[in-house]
Order: sequence, then C-alpha cells, then structure tokens
Amino acid sequence: MEEVFQDLNRQFIRLKARDKKYNNIILHSVLEDIINRMRACDNLFDSMNPRLDYLGSYYDGLRVGEPNEYDINVILRIPIDDNKIILDARESECGHTCIILPSEFRRLAKTPATANKGYVKTLMWCDTKHRFSVTKFRSWIQSVVDTTLNTLPVKDEKRFINVNNICYFIESKRSGPAITINIIKCNNTVIDVDLVPTFAITLPKKPINSSISLTKVSATNIQQYFVVPKPTQNDFSWRLTFPIQERLLIRSKNNLKSTIRLLKYLRDVQGFKNLSSYYIKTLFLWEIVPENELMWKNKSLSFLVIYMLKKLRDCLMKGEIKNYWCPEHNLIEKIKKNTCQNWGNRLNLIVNALERKGKCNASIVLDYFTKNKKDPAG
Repeated sequence: MEEVFQDLNRQFIRLKARDKKYNNIILHSVLEDIINRMRACDNLFDSMNPRLDYLGSYYDGLRVGEPNEYDINVILRIPIDDNKIILDARESECGHTCIILPSEFRRLAKTPATANKGYVKTLMWCDTKHRFSVTKFRSWIQSVVDTTLNTLPVKDEKRFINVNNICYFIESKRSGPAITINIIKCNNTVIDVDLVPTFAITLPKKPINSSISLTKVSATNIQQYFVVPKPTQNDFSWRLTFPIQERLLIRSKNNLKSTIRLLKYLRDVQGFKNLSSYYIKTLFLWEIVPENELMWKNKSLSFLVIYMLKKLRDCLMKGEIKNYWCPEHNLIEKIKKNTCQNWGNRLNLIVNALERKGKCNASIVLDYFTKNKKDPAG
C-alpha cells in the first residue's frame, strides 16, 4: 500500500517541474508589469510602496493539480507611526480586528506634501470613530486595478500585456478579499492569481481583547502577521492571517506535505466541494505538536494518510474543525451537519477498507483516490 501511495503522489499529485518553472516565469514577469502600471496609474498606490509576497498552497508545497493558481499578498504601508494604530477586537468576530487610525493618518489628506501623493483619497476611508472601512479600502484598490487594466491595449476585444514579446490576455474579477487576475496564455490555458491587499503588523502589537492565541504566534519567533480586508457583516472588521508562521510549522516534516496533498486529492475525487484546502491544512496544524515529532519524522506515508483520514473523519462527524489560531472559531460551522455526517461516513468506509484490505490488495487505494476524478480545487 505504501508503494501505491508514493506512486500516486509522484505521478498524479506532485507538480511537474517543467510546468512549475514555465508558469513561474510568466507569473513573475506579468505581475511585475501590472504592479508597475498600477503604480504609474495611481499616485496613492505608488506612495504606499507595494511589495509582493508569494504565499498560498503553491509556495507552501501543498498545491494539487496544475501549477496555475497562486495567492499573492500585496503588502502596503501607510506612512504613519505604527505604534499609534490601535487594533481593537472587542466588537469583531473571532479572528478579526477593527483598525483605528490616529489623527496622524487624517493629516495625510490635508498636508500638501502628502495630499499631492494621493492621500486626499483617504479622507473617506474612516468613520467618525476613525475606524478603517473594509469596503472603502477595497473599492479603492479595485478602482486602481480597473483603471490600470483599462489602459492596456485591446486585441480581439480583450485587454493584453506584451511581456518579452509574448502577448497575454488579462482579465480580472473580485473574489472575497482578493482581486483575481486571469493571465491567459497563447495556448488558452489560464493562470489565476489572487492578489490580496494587506497590511503587515508586528508583535508585540496585538488587538485588544482578541481571541487569537498570540502565544502560538510568538512561539514561532516570527513577529510579523497580517490584516486582510475580507468582507463580513461588520464593515470595520479585518481578518488576521498568519501565513508565514504556518509555513514554518509545516516545514521539514518529512511526509507531512505529501499527506496533505493526498487528502486534498481525495477530497477532489470524492466531491467534498465545500471542504476548503485551508480546513485540511488546519487539521494538520493541530497535529504538529512535540509528542508527534517522531511520527512525522519516521512514519510511512500510508500510515500518515490513514491516521489523518481518521482525524478528518472524527472532525466531520463532530461537525467541527477548530481554527488553529482562534480555537473558539469552528471553521466548518457553515457547512450543513448532514453534509459533514455524510462526508464522515464516507471517510469511515474508506478508512475501514484501507485497513482491512490494503495490505493484501494495495490497488484498493486507487478505487478511492482515482475513480470518478473531478477537477482539483486547489
């Protein structure tokens, strides 16, 4: 059974090196061009010194399927004293915070030197309590993207960019906190890029009354985390994210990444559509504890797959996967209980079949991991 899992990972799940290299060259060159155009189109965007941070499942080594979906943070900075910014989670949902900007921020729009750099546009970004609006910030960043793409030349009724004498058609849409840029290659295959505008926060600054377990964050010795404008019912609630800490936690754990990829692959085959990649990744974060160190180091891939399938099964039967950074938050609370139960029952059947028959009939793995294959979900 071990050989079958290894072969499955090698042949169907692990990304092809040639495709990875080719798409990365396109991604970096096109994104660099787009960001430079955005800076030229909007002086405020330019003044905020945008910096790209390449994150997400591809760069964490967890991507399943083709290397054609990427998550990129666009880290922006407002030229004010970070110590004067207040993060207040008292009226925000779990894992979120309100951002209260100081009077120094309001002066940027009124002082000629900074007003001329575009900060006059920020006058309406806050309410009377000086809380930073998610909606107004997102509307601005979307307008920058739209304005920029509208300056591109048109061919066959589509906008395009010419990079290194190769034309790529460009489309965009809004998706959650991200702006999705579609890079359409000459063979009509598409690279999807989620650009997520974000602001970096550095410990010891933390939200007042936050339910986030910041002791876990501190334990990684990585001081920087991020606030992201994910829309919720509360327009002043920004989501806290810890991608760099998560990357560190899953690093150098032997078969851990392969196990995550196999569970994601099984999810796609079995049609567990609403079970996001982040939920599966979170399940693994909870298992990265000192007492499991030898397990991740020494156990076979087949052992780890079955072990984690049982963990996922139990969580689904219970209807709960706790947010690693904010344990009060159940990540799957919006998935119907019947759906979770059905998925849990299905996994129980698969686990039992693998344990009963896997040693004498290793091909049973393929019955569950390859039949009725659907498009991967990321």
